[in-house]
Amino acid sequence: METYNRDRHLHGVEEYEQQIHSTTGRDFTIGLVLGLAAGTIGGLLLAPKSGDALRDDISDTTNKFTQTFNSKENGGFDSESLKAKAEQKTEELRSKIEAKKDEAVTKKSELEEKQRIKNMDEEQVQAQKRAIQDDVADEGADDPRTVDMSKYAEEDKDNK
Repeated sequence: METYNRDRHLHGVEEYEQQIHSTTGRDFTIGLVLGLAAGTIGGLLLAPKSGDALRDDISDTTNKFTQTFNSKENGGFDSESLKAKAEQKTEELRSKIEAKKDEAVTKKSELEEKQRIKNMDEEQVQAQKRAIQDDVADEGADDPRTVDMSKYAEEDKDNK
Protein backbone atom coordinates (compact mmCIF):
# COMPACT_ATOMS: atom_id res chain seq x y z
CA MET A 1 0.00 0.00 0.00
CA GLU A 2 1.33 3.41 -1.02
CA THR A 3 1.18 6.36 1.38
CA TYR A 4 0.35 9.93 0.53
CA ASN A 5 3.37 12.24 0.37
CA ARG A 6 2.28 15.87 0.57
CA ASP A 7 5.67 17.28 -0.48
CA ARG A 8 5.76 15.18 -3.64
CA HIS A 9 2.23 16.31 -4.50
CA LEU A 10 3.13 20.02 -4.19
CA HIS A 11 6.29 19.48 -6.18
CA GLY A 12 4.23 18.01 -8.98
CA VAL A 13 1.89 21.03 -9.00
CA GLU A 14 4.82 23.46 -9.26
CA GLU A 15 6.30 21.53 -12.19
CA TYR A 16 2.90 21.50 -13.88
CA GLU A 17 2.53 25.29 -13.49
CA GLN A 18 6.02 25.84 -14.92
CA GLN A 19 5.18 23.61 -17.86
CA ILE A 20 1.99 25.58 -18.54
CA HIS A 21 3.84 28.93 -18.47
CA SER A 22 6.68 27.71 -20.71
CA THR A 23 4.43 26.06 -23.31
CA THR A 24 2.02 29.00 -23.59
CA GLY A 25 4.56 31.22 -25.37
CA ARG A 26 5.82 28.38 -27.51
CA ASP A 27 2.30 27.33 -28.51
CA PHE A 28 1.40 30.90 -29.49
CA THR A 29 4.52 31.21 -31.65
CA ILE A 30 3.85 27.91 -33.41
CA GLY A 31 0.22 28.89 -34.02
CA LEU A 32 1.25 32.29 -35.39
CA VAL A 33 3.73 30.76 -37.84
CA LEU A 34 1.24 28.11 -39.01
CA GLY A 35 -1.49 30.76 -39.41
CA LEU A 36 0.76 33.02 -41.47
CA ALA A 37 1.80 30.12 -43.70
CA ALA A 38 -1.80 28.99 -44.23
CA GLY A 39 -2.95 32.56 -44.95
CA THR A 40 -0.19 33.15 -47.48
CA ILE A 41 -0.82 29.88 -49.30
CA GLY A 42 -4.58 30.46 -49.26
CA GLY A 43 -4.17 34.00 -50.55
CA LEU A 44 -1.98 32.85 -53.42
CA LEU A 45 -4.27 29.99 -54.38
CA LEU A 46 -7.52 31.94 -54.15
CA ALA A 47 -6.35 35.22 -55.72
CA PRO A 48 -8.69 36.27 -58.57
CA LYS A 49 -5.85 37.71 -60.68
CA SER A 50 -2.37 36.66 -61.58
CA GLY A 51 0.63 38.41 -59.98
CA ASP A 52 1.36 40.49 -63.09
CA ALA A 53 -2.23 41.71 -63.36
CA LEU A 54 -2.33 42.57 -59.66
CA ARG A 55 0.93 44.55 -59.89
CA ASP A 56 -0.41 46.42 -62.93
CA ASP A 57 -3.60 47.34 -61.06
CA ILE A 58 -1.62 48.60 -58.07
CA SER A 59 0.70 50.70 -60.25
CA ASP A 60 -2.29 52.14 -62.20
CA THR A 61 -4.03 53.14 -58.98
CA THR A 62 -0.83 54.73 -57.67
CA ASN A 63 -0.34 56.69 -60.88
CA LYS A 64 -3.95 57.93 -60.86
CA PHE A 65 -3.58 59.08 -57.25
CA THR A 66 -0.31 60.87 -58.02
CA GLN A 67 -1.79 62.62 -61.06
CA THR A 68 -4.88 63.68 -59.10
CA PHE A 69 -2.77 64.97 -56.25
CA ASN A 70 -0.45 66.96 -58.53
CA SER A 71 -2.97 68.29 -61.05
CA LYS A 72 -4.25 71.82 -60.52
CA GLU A 73 -7.29 71.39 -62.77
CA ASN A 74 -8.89 68.74 -60.56
CA GLY A 75 -8.47 70.73 -57.37
CA GLY A 76 -5.18 69.09 -56.47
CA PHE A 77 -2.51 70.72 -54.38
CA ASP A 78 0.70 72.27 -55.55
CA SER A 79 3.73 72.58 -53.36
CA GLU A 80 3.35 76.35 -52.97
CA SER A 81 -0.18 76.15 -51.61
CA LEU A 82 0.87 73.35 -49.27
CA LYS A 83 3.74 75.49 -47.99
CA ALA A 84 1.42 78.46 -47.50
CA LYS A 85 -1.09 76.34 -45.59
CA ALA A 86 1.67 74.84 -43.48
CA GLU A 87 3.02 78.30 -42.65
CA GLN A 88 -0.48 79.52 -41.79
CA LYS A 89 -1.08 76.58 -39.46
CA THR A 90 2.35 77.10 -37.91
CA GLU A 91 1.55 80.74 -37.18
CA GLU A 92 -1.81 79.77 -35.69
CA LEU A 93 -0.13 77.24 -33.43
CA ARG A 94 2.53 79.76 -32.41
CA SER A 95 -0.09 82.34 -31.51
CA LYS A 96 -2.05 79.75 -29.49
CA ILE A 97 1.11 78.65 -27.70
CA GLU A 98 2.01 82.27 -26.97
CA ALA A 99 -1.48 82.92 -25.60
CA LYS A 100 -1.30 79.84 -23.38
CA LYS A 101 2.16 80.87 -22.21
CA ASP A 102 0.91 84.37 -21.31
CA GLU A 103 -2.07 82.83 -19.55
CA ALA A 104 0.21 80.54 -17.54
CA VAL A 105 2.46 83.46 -16.56
CA THR A 106 -0.60 85.44 -15.45
CA LYS A 107 -1.91 82.51 -13.39
CA LYS A 108 1.52 82.04 -11.81
CA SER A 109 1.77 85.70 -10.84
CA GLU A 110 -1.76 85.60 -9.42
CA LEU A 111 -0.92 82.57 -7.31
CA GLU A 112 2.31 84.18 -6.10
CA GLU A 113 0.41 87.35 -5.17
CA LYS A 114 -2.21 85.35 -3.29
CA GLN A 115 0.51 83.50 -1.41
CA ARG A 116 2.28 86.78 -0.59
CA ILE A 117 -0.94 88.30 0.73
CA LYS A 118 -1.70 85.18 2.75
CA ASN A 119 1.77 85.24 4.28
CA MET A 120 1.47 88.97 4.94
CA ASP A 121 -1.93 88.50 6.56
CA GLU A 122 -0.57 85.75 8.78
CA GLU A 123 2.37 87.93 9.79
CA GLN A 124 0.04 90.83 10.57
CA VAL A 125 -2.26 88.62 12.60
CA GLN A 126 0.71 87.33 14.59
CA ALA A 127 1.97 90.90 15.10
CA GLN A 128 -1.48 91.99 16.28
CA LYS A 129 -1.66 89.06 18.67
CA ARG A 130 1.72 89.98 20.13
CA ALA A 131 0.69 93.62 20.43
CA ILE A 132 -2.54 92.69 22.18
CA GLN A 133 -0.71 90.38 24.54
CA ASP A 134 1.83 93.12 25.28
CA ASP A 135 -0.95 95.66 25.92
CA VAL A 136 -2.88 93.24 28.08
CA ALA A 137 0.09 91.95 30.04
CA ASP A 138 0.10 93.42 33.55
CA GLU A 139 3.12 93.01 35.73
CA GLY A 140 1.08 92.42 38.88
CA ALA A 141 -1.30 89.86 37.41
CA ASP A 142 -0.56 86.19 37.32
CA ASP A 143 -2.77 85.58 34.31
CA PRO A 144 -1.93 87.70 31.24
CA ARG A 145 -5.54 87.42 30.13
CA THR A 146 -6.80 89.51 33.07
CA VAL A 147 -6.87 93.25 32.56
CA ASP A 148 -6.88 95.97 35.19
CA MET A 149 -9.70 98.18 33.96
CA SER A 150 -8.96 100.90 36.50
CA LYS A 151 -5.91 101.91 34.46
CA TYR A 152 -8.11 102.53 31.44
CA ALA A 153 -10.79 104.28 33.46
CA GLU A 154 -8.27 106.90 34.65
CA GLU A 155 -7.12 107.56 31.11
CA ASP A 156 -10.74 108.14 30.06
CA LYS A 157 -11.14 110.74 32.83
CA ASP A 158 -7.92 112.49 31.76
CA ASN A 159 -9.08 112.62 28.14
CA LYS A 160 -12.39 114.29 29.09
